Amino acid sequence: MVLPTLRIPQLLLFVEAASLLQDTSQVLLQAGQATADLPEVIAEAQARAEAQLQTLGIPAELRAQARGILRLTSPPQVLAYLQDLLDRGSGPDLEAFLEQAGSDSTVLRFPPLLVGAVALQVVLERLDFSPEERAVVQAQRDQWEQALAELAIHHRVSPEPLRATAETVLRAASAEELLQLGQDLLQDLQDLAAADSEPEAEPQVELAGPLLFMMVADHLLAQTEHPLTPEQRLDLQINRAEAESRLLAMQKLGRLENLAEQQAYIRSWIDQASVPDLLQALDRFFAASEPNS
Repeated sequence: MVLPTLRIPQLLLFVEAASLLQDTSQVLLQAGQATADLPEVIAEAQARAEAQLQTLGIPAELRAQARGILRLTSPPQVLAYLQDLLDRGSGPDLEAFLEQAGSDSTVLRFPPLLVGAVALQVVLERLDFSPEERAVVQAQRDQWEQALAELAIHHRVSPEPLRATAETVLRAASAEELLQLGQDLLQDLQDLAAADSEPEAEPQVELAGPLLFMMVADHLLAQTEHPLTPEQRLDLQINRAEAESRLLAMQKLGRLENLAEQQAYIRSWIDQASVPDLLQALDRFFAASEPNS
């Protein structure tokens, strides 16, 4: 199966996976996918692994890529990475891993949501679909893009550097390989969604698209470090007005919940993203909502 990957030191995978699982251990506990001593075990081992990692001189860019991949991957998948890493034949052996890992490397797969969205975009560009078929593929791509955007906001990471790498790999694949990849990822993500349907430790924020557009647009219109073209500014102002109308309608219908939490998530994501990344995000996330798109 065609799938973008990143080769990283095993210690780096352990440290970044442990950091994520520290934040999500309660979710995994409630889903029955982790033991009650997981948080304590991870915290102790993470500190030891971090000390060893410092001696390897890991480039900051590589560490950022690894963090982005893991933060945009579901916690059960990250836990599976960790279990595979620690399995020494007779079961997980954390002590043996910390003693033997050294500079050994391992392969990390790119996030399924990101890979699926990019693969379907390339397929849409290459193949001639009937209007009905194109609508189905486009809807699936848009759904993955929206889910990816929400995950990126929640974890305060930008998927753009990973997207660029994934596009390079996937554009070299055949249309048949990409279609098969899309089908495989759809099945994998559906299986994960079923596994993740257990109650979570905290209520998850369901982001309102109009609110996200308005907050990003306001930020872009106010910033001065990356001047917008007159066309970009006008387009943002027009679409922001439309987004505000939609948001007001959602409020009147009682369909807008957790407003403060949504605003906090979005604001934290904006603070971590560059102006070009935000412009690209608006183009992708909201293209489907434009007339005749």
